[in-house]
Amino acid sequence: MISKIAITGLPKCSKTLLVNALSNMTGIPCIQNKTMYDWYKIYDLFDSNDFVWKDMFLIAASSFFERAKVESYFDQFISDGASFSELMYLKINYAKLFQNKRQNERNKISESLEYVSFSYAAQQYDFIIHADSSNDGGLANNFYVELYLKYNIPYKIYNTEFLDQTLKEILHDLNIPMKQSIESSIYQTKTNLFL
Repeated sequence: MISKIAITGLPKCSKTLLVNALSNMTGIPCIQNKTMYDWYKIYDLFDSNDFVWKDMFLIAASSFFERAKVESYFDQFISDGASFSELMYLKINYAKLFQNKRQNERNKISESLEYVSFSYAAQQYDFIIHADSSNDGGLANNFYVELYLKYNIPYKIYNTEFLDQTLKEILHDLNIPMKQSIESSIYQTKTNLFL
């Protein structure tokens, strides 16, 4: 049975809405770790004019360890993001800043974290729901897919434009029993998130 699910995607792709609605519908607990805003606050990066690769790497590594720790407490869960979510932000936004010796060293370091976090994901998650975001023409989504295939992680991309249809499709694909109707789950989720 699929009992450990991660929902991934770019910012503003309705991940949090999908996580909470699916959790309400199925009764599977949702896990929501620190946001990028939380990490910026923890590492005092808001006032920094020099937010650089090492800051983002620190966030990616810290987030990986925190997620792994929290997820270890649950036999089943739906996670808002995955063990590699912040690493993907690092890879997508910082990968091609410089092509020099320093960048080559940074690529080796981020590839090590990639290996650890994606290997963990391949063992930990039964399935990854990737929320589609067309904001970048699909380039970042393709980047995710390449890594899912590389590490043999079961996934499917879902268009989240129509949440009710997406939830029906997920329930069907994953064969998860429903404990609450789609309509009431969406209503409850929106009420809780936007109060």
